[in-house]
Amino acid sequence: MRYPFLFILSICIYHASLAQPITIEQTGIRQEMRINENTVIFDKATGKRISDQQYRRLTKDDPFGYHLERVYDEYGQTSAYKIRPATPEERETHSFRPTAEGRPKVGETIPLFVMKGLDGKVYRSTDLQGRVVVLSFWISLKKPFWGVNQAKSYADILKPYQSDTGPVSLGIFAESKESLDEFMARESLPFIPIPDSYGFNGKFHVTNMPAFIVIDRTGKVAAYMDGPDYEELKNVLQKISK
Repeated sequence: MRYPFLFILSICIYHASLAQPITIEQTGIRQEMRINENTVIFDKATGKRISDQQYRRLTKDDPFGYHLERVYDEYGQTSAYKIRPATPEERETHSFRPTAEGRPKVGETIPLFVMKGLDGKVYRSTDLQGRVVVLSFWISLKKPFWGVNQAKSYADILKPYQSDTGPVSLGIFAESKESLDEFMARESLPFIPIPDSYGFNGKFHVTNMPAFIVIDRTGKVAAYMDGPDYEELKNVLQKISK
């Protein structure tokens, strides 16, 4: 089963702290924006930066009239925002859902990423060239989002390629290192978990989970799978691992 996940509440909180609270719910993930006078905001239409005063004036006059789209750096952290008018649906629901617009396309070089795994290693996309990479995106290791059958299905696909030069499998989670450590003490996983890495969902425009991005040895996107289509994943790996 795939889960469309919740995006952000439409009301951006003007707050001294820029920490972006993330909540995992039974229906998905909810993230809150916090904005202050140091936040970098660009007008999406013009590309020009707008001041804190301009932003506050816009949102004061029309609280639900604008949406901030995140700009992510290579670490999956929000480095800036782009502001645009809200759609009629967004105005009515006061919520914003991610779209596939901007998602890396098959054949394109994957945008630079740097991920720190639960194993303590740093995985940089440029250093991984020469290896097949599978990025998998998950809501949680808790039920109903993860189970024994799912783990086995994924592990069975990767098993034929287990070697020092086989695919690098990285699992992206919003959950903390402590939470993942607790799970790993009881069970093994068919990927290296990347804790506190929810920002990569936004960076790569993931709209449902689980999702998979397969990267070939040249660093280009070989496939994007929206949902647990393990048969397609198997076929892609067979094709590019030759």
